[in-house]
Amino acid sequence: MMEYRVTVKESYCVLEDLEPDRKYKVWVMAVNYSGCSLPSDRLIFTTAPSVPVINTERSSVMWDSATLRWSSTNPSPGLSYTLEYCRQYELEGEGLRSIAGIEGCEQTVVLQPNENYLFYIKAVSEAGASEQSEAALVSTKGTRFQLLQSSAHPSLKLSDDRTTLIGRFSSGHRLFVSRCPSILGELLPSRGIYYWETLVSESPAYRLGVACSADYLNCSLGENSSSWCLQSFTFLFLSSCRYQLLHSDVQSSVFVTESPERVGTLLDQQLGCLSFYNARSGQLLGSFPQRGGRPCRPALALDQPGSLQVCMGLSTPSAVMFSSTFPP
Repeated sequence: MMEYRVTVKESYCVLEDLEPDRKYKVWVMAVNYSGCSLPSDRLIFTTAPSVPVINTERSSVMWDSATLRWSSTNPSPGLSYTLEYCRQYELEGEGLRSIAGIEGCEQTVVLQPNENYLFYIKAVSEAGASEQSEAALVSTKGTRFQLLQSSAHPSLKLSDDRTTLIGRFSSGHRLFVSRCPSILGELLPSRGIYYWETLVSESPAYRLGVACSADYLNCSLGENSSSWCLQSFTFLFLSSCRYQLLHSDVQSSVFVTESPERVGTLLDQQLGCLSFYNARSGQLLGSFPQRGGRPCRPALALDQPGSLQVCMGLSTPSAVMFSSTFPP
């Protein structure tokens, strides 16, 4: 236990440089030329909470909303949070907006599409409010969702940052014969445009798409009426890749001039269209033009051992937007 002593001439004292989330005992003694008085009763007080930290990588950003997530150094009963935000470049007459009394460590906020916002968080307890956190930039120009570990097949592992899916099947593993191991992302609403890219160079056989119902888990991605996907698999003896679009019992072969290292997925809920692109060249790989605008979840699957890394928060490339608006 550390003890600090401050000498003042006034009948009050401001204690500085105290640590947050700490309890302190304070007492007073009077001093003159004759000596020092006995100490007063000791008063116990608690300092304000420490500053929370907004985790933008763990936050989710949709077309017109965002779910902010943050962490607190010392969460305790009775602790609440105040979330403040504004546009990065404020419009005239528009100030800081505030949501107070948040009990958990996440909050969903309705935003405008294609805008940049600055978010701040404060922790509040009986002792007072913490200082404002550093600004966190959130942009609805890009899509950010979380892959859900709870939806992943046991043979799949999700990286600590929840962006990379790893599949290592044993030599005797025959699951791929009946069902392709997969994982789902957070639900994407039935409005707006969503774009993300997937690094596929470390996977010889994979499926990328969306699912509107968990019913597809009874079969492989793209093989029932509630899921759509682009499938790629390699013929080892030919050293070549084949691509096809899968939905229900329909298979459509896709001609690809260059095997992509990154595949862009564009989900346009306004047009009811799901499209896949070579992210480097902008080539359209295939699309489902009449998919419908139902809420759905991003889905990834591995037919063979390998890994897939999802890249999020990207603005939709202009070539992709043009291609989706004016299809060939």
